[in-house]
Amino acid sequence: MKKKKTNLIILKFKFLFFVLIFYFLVFILVRETHAQDFKNDYQVEYFLSESENKLNTKVKFSVSITNFRSDLYVKQFSIGFPKLFTIRDIKAFDDYTAITPQVSSSDSTTKVALEFSQPNVGKNSVSNLYLEFYQDNLFSINGNVWEVIIPTVENKQNSAYKILVHLPENSNKKIAISKPKPDNIYGNTIIWNNPSSKTVYAVFGDKQYYRSELTYRIKNPKLFPVYTDIAFPPDTLWQKIYLEQINPPPAKVFTDADGNFLARYFLNPGETKIILFKGTIVVYSQLREDVINPIRNLFSQQKKYLLAETKYWKLSQKDLLTDISANAEGVYYFTTNKLTYDYNKINSDNERLGADQVLKKPSQAVCMEFTDLFIALARSKGIYSREIQGFGFSQDPKLRPLSLVSDILHSWPEYYDLKSQLWIPVDPTWENTSGIDYFSSFDLNHITFVIHGKDPEYPLPAGSYKTENSRDVAISATNILPQEKRSLTLEFSRLPKRINDTHSYQAKVSVSNNGNTYIWNDYLSIKTTNLKLNPAVYKIDSLAPYEKKVFTFIFNAQQKNKRTRAKFTISHPAADPISTEFTIIPFYYELAVKTSSIIFISASLIYLFILLRKKRNA
Repeated sequence: MKKKKTNLIILKFKFLFFVLIFYFLVFILVRETHAQDFKNDYQVEYFLSESENKLNTKVKFSVSITNFRSDLYVKQFSIGFPKLFTIRDIKAFDDYTAITPQVSSSDSTTKVALEFSQPNVGKNSVSNLYLEFYQDNLFSINGNVWEVIIPTVENKQNSAYKILVHLPENSNKKIAISKPKPDNIYGNTIIWNNPSSKTVYAVFGDKQYYRSELTYRIKNPKLFPVYTDIAFPPDTLWQKIYLEQINPPPAKVFTDADGNFLARYFLNPGETKIILFKGTIVVYSQLREDVINPIRNLFSQQKKYLLAETKYWKLSQKDLLTDISANAEGVYYFTTNKLTYDYNKINSDNERLGADQVLKKPSQAVCMEFTDLFIALARSKGIYSREIQGFGFSQDPKLRPLSLVSDILHSWPEYYDLKSQLWIPVDPTWENTSGIDYFSSFDLNHITFVIHGKDPEYPLPAGSYKTENSRDVAISATNILPQEKRSLTLEFSRLPKRINDTHSYQAKVSVSNNGNTYIWNDYLSIKTTNLKLNPAVYKIDSLAPYEKKVFTFIFNAQQKNKRTRAKFTISHPAADPISTEFTIIPFYYELAVKTSSIIFISASLIYLFILLRKKRNA
């Protein structure tokens, strides 16, 4: 039978580079002559090996092409890779023999063309192609985790498609984040069947460590002394700070209603200060159990302002609300679909539009506008929400071209899920630009600098305290976790040495955190002798490094009508204990002493008065 006109199926990689989110995305697109003519089934296997702190990836790409027509057949197949993903040691086979790949390059793409040695012809005939190669930069060791973004085949229609990732046999890495979730995990093999997303994003390792150096430049241009508060990265449900150094030390450290870690500095007229924060920030894939209850307690105080309209979180187009579901997911996907990311704004003054204005200019959005619109819509729907400003991290410097002189930060929203009673972070910006799902799960690349629930502009995040055009945020992934050092100082305020058995007295105890991490959900141990104490125990919900809090106790005598000694001791595993002793005087004894004193003083005065009169009369 004479062969008809050859139809060509071409498999291509397209590379999209999103600088704001520091990710690369690769999409595989299949162009078919007619969808009903052929069926293409795919299986892609990635075999990982680790050497010299680098992951090597061997790829086996299998394509099975089923022909549904007797007058057509597939002659040639080609695949293209962006040059960022270097491929080497290419081998190819069809059903009959090894075939020679034809490799060509353009400015951005490496193309591999393959021609079948003996194309199978006939209706329902199947032709198989097997491609093997090593590929660089697909899987990366990123500090304490392994990270990968795997491209998927688009236009699969009714095709079968399977992705398999084989971890090294001796690896102890477990998959912590996956978008979408894998269908099966067998030992060190992770399997996705027919993924519908444009990419498979996966992280192996449950937490990431970031070495952080943040510089704050503040100046007092006024003719009188002032103080300035700056914000250091705080602990959150998903983040823990290991402080190494704050230089110079602040005059005061405190946390605000939103949970920000604030430090106060005093400046003389015309004075400039440069403050350096050094530490390690740990970002977790799972909630921190020790922080959940204090965060819930804090929310009970925050909720009074988390539905309020503010400068950037208000809407005049109320008619839009009728088309949006009254849940966080509906608000999220309206935001991702409504706005378009404007890369040109990064290199401009980048004026913040706010929710109301960006609806009028939906193609002029960056992360702030995505976040502002989500919050405004969520609050209009009665969903408690707030803004997080921080840093979006990528290990590859080619994917971070924005942070050259000034620091380009990132923002994303959180909403409070009333069912789980937890803050849930989402990122409509990154989903809009990358296609990766940032609603149902998050990642380890978001570092919180400040929390904005009450005020969308305060406090400023690290990287925003500038007296000149400078780069003030330096963050790098590491696999080194500092040792936690817990150290508290306990001090009593001035107390009486003697009390009576009927009165109540007040004691103030200050607790200072001299350690390098927050204290969360902890208790002071209080032991008393012959005293009643209220409260009988004292809980420390949170205490930031350098922070000092003062707790007040009310105490009185436990026994009545008895002169005795009393004592109470306050201790904590991270502090030297402190104690104080009192003498308890029965009320009648004290009354007798006071009465005797009054009688004695009165008698003395009378005696003096008599003496004076005698002298006058003499």
